Amino acid sequence: MLLFTTIFGLFTVEFFSQYRFTTHRIYFDWKYILHDFILSIPNLFYMETWQKPETIILWITIAALFVIVLLTVIIFLIRAIFKKIIKAKEKEAATQLDYQKNLLETTIKTQEMERHRIAADIHDGLIGRLTALKMQQEITNNDQKTIEALHESITIARRISHDLSPPLVEFTKLPELIKEILDPWEQHFLITTIFDIRAAVNDAEEFKVQITRLIQEIITNTIKHADATQLIFHFKQTENYMVICIRDNGKGYDIAKNSKGLGTKNIETRVQFLKGKHKVKSIIGKGTTNIFLFEN
Repeated sequence: MLLFTTIFGLFTVEFFSQYRFTTHRIYFDWKYILHDFILSIPNLFYMETWQKPETIILWITIAALFVIVLLTVIIFLIRAIFKKIIKAKEKEAATQLDYQKNLLETTIKTQEMERHRIAADIHDGLIGRLTALKMQQEITNNDQKTIEALHESITIARRISHDLSPPLVEFTKLPELIKEILDPWEQHFLITTIFDIRAAVNDAEEFKVQITRLIQEIITNTIKHADATQLIFHFKQTENYMVICIRDNGKGYDIAKNSKGLGTKNIETRVQFLKGKHKVKSIIGKGTTNIFLFEN
């Protein structure tokens, strides 16, 4: 089909190149046109016709246009395929990110529900029975050592219950909750607290609970690993952001080698849940500093 079209086109070009129109004719004599066309057919099979500059330029132009159109189509298809792949990857990444966020939120909420349950069991069950046993000892058996041991056990159980589920969180300001957390730990090391409150912010209950969890995790890690004797707690709150800086004078550690512990993962999980930022600075022999930033 392509050969027939090519031959027919060359026939037409040769015919019209040989046929001379005169300006005084007012109509075509189809008899002479057909006659001249038939006579011009044999000339197309001579090499002189193919070697004419006009014919060569024509075919070079057609070939160049064909190549340009083909390359354009190929580039367009490749671009469309790449766009489709990129969109698919972005959609997959967004779906995975949403899944991780939902999983993170579900995990933290499940942990809080379990903490509330355990705290309620300790408060209503264990503390109640210890209190009853203490009263019985005070009435029937005046054993002072047993009574003191029971009293100490009740105090410890009450502290554990409050740590698991701080009471009246909704009606308590965050600085007051932090003070309640820090006070019992003063028997372990010297605690210096600095509260720089420049604006009164009504934090959500969930936010306050998670902040208390972060502080508890930091203090627990400090007691277990740092061998510190002093803790400096700096709390700053403005209308736009809140910063918490916790610094100890412990032995420090290599962050690159010791950043995969369970405590560290719990801290990172809660910071991500609160959409905050966390930075750790530690120098071996000089202590560790944890900095938290949360935007209001």
